[in-house]
Amino acid sequence: MNTWIKGNDYQLIYDHLLECVQHESPQQVIERFRALFLMGYTYPDRQIQEAMDRIVTGAREADHFRPFMNRCCHILINRWQSRPLLQGAVPQFLAMLQTPVGMPAGGLSRTPMVRKLRLLVKDYLESEAFQKLQRVVQFLQEDAQDTCQIQQNGDRPLATLIRRYPYLYNHCLVGDDTPPEELRYIQEVQQKATQEFEMNLSHYLTSEFRRAQGHQNIPPIKNPTLLSAEEVKTSIQHFVGKVDGRHTYRDLASQFEQRLQRLKSTCDFRDAFFHYLTDTTADVGRGRFRQRFYQYLETLPLFQQPQPLNEFTIVRTCSQTLNYLVVESAQNPNHLVFVDLLNTIGTAATIGLLLKIVLLSRKVKPYLEKRFAILFNHYQSFSRGKVRWLVNCLEHFNIAHVTHFGKLDFSFFAHW
Repeated sequence: MNTWIKGNDYQLIYDHLLECVQHESPQQVIERFRALFLMGYTYPDRQIQEAMDRIVTGAREADHFRPFMNRCCHILINRWQSRPLLQGAVPQFLAMLQTPVGMPAGGLSRTPMVRKLRLLVKDYLESEAFQKLQRVVQFLQEDAQDTCQIQQNGDRPLATLIRRYPYLYNHCLVGDDTPPEELRYIQEVQQKATQEFEMNLSHYLTSEFRRAQGHQNIPPIKNPTLLSAEEVKTSIQHFVGKVDGRHTYRDLASQFEQRLQRLKSTCDFRDAFFHYLTDTTADVGRGRFRQRFYQYLETLPLFQQPQPLNEFTIVRTCSQTLNYLVVESAQNPNHLVFVDLLNTIGTAATIGLLLKIVLLSRKVKPYLEKRFAILFNHYQSFSRGKVRWLVNCLEHFNIAHVTHFGKLDFSFFAHW
């Protein structure tokens, strides 16, 4: 019986907010939300206030309240965002949520209830769910700016570049409680953004190649990346050309896959995997990184004793290697190895090292994208100029992504 009442209370408030946002001005709705969620004792509708009280009383843990408040916020934002004339209400609403509200005076009869409500709201505002909501709002409002304009706005936060990196959408914008219509919209934009970048890069490279051959009558096409023209050229040659002078990244992955068929144990795989990643890149194949990386592989539980080699071993090794090379988790965002690699072998070669892993096991591609999302979220409030190294990584991975997982063939530009 209690579960039914609780669920009914949730739905009652969802329906109430939907009715209000459809028929009242944004200012009226924002004030309603403030009264119901932040103040806790000034709401004019007694039935709704009582439903909220039951929800707050029944929320023994903050985990139960977060998805409820998150959906309430989405109900309003989705409605306003879908109507151009009302989109300005969204930042006003977010600003209201983050405006401090003091605890009520001790003499108020509802003080215990209000205190608990505000603690629950405070927990939501500090949660990953609210951070995702903010990123979605930024994503919805940020135009696909011209790259020249982006370069001139280096003081803007990194978060404003999210549209440029479709491979981050699933990890930075989507959560378990993302409304279906919002999820569909994000997926549509993701597919479109990926295709547009692939086409724009192909047109740009074709134009630059022909101009380099002396066809000066061809009008220049804007560089679709945030890299310099020379950096784009170097990146393309690196990802589709002979990385070791003889083999492309695809060649190396294919050769290693054939070798896997002859390996008999996990320890054999460990050593072969180590050489696959380190032997073809000179600066990686020697020095302290090589030694530390092998020591890391030796510590993995999978290799503590010989076992038959299977797909689980390969996928697990690849994912744990990405933890080591990039970043382990949002809770432990240590990425010193990654930064050291960037400083030692350069951005393109570092991304190439990660590409080797993904080409060996396509199943860990989303896992690598998640590593980049963790770094993006970690630095999202930093100005673009201060994390230029990360922007360069994301731009290089954009190129590596379309050249290896897109629909167009970029191999022609290997010998540019």
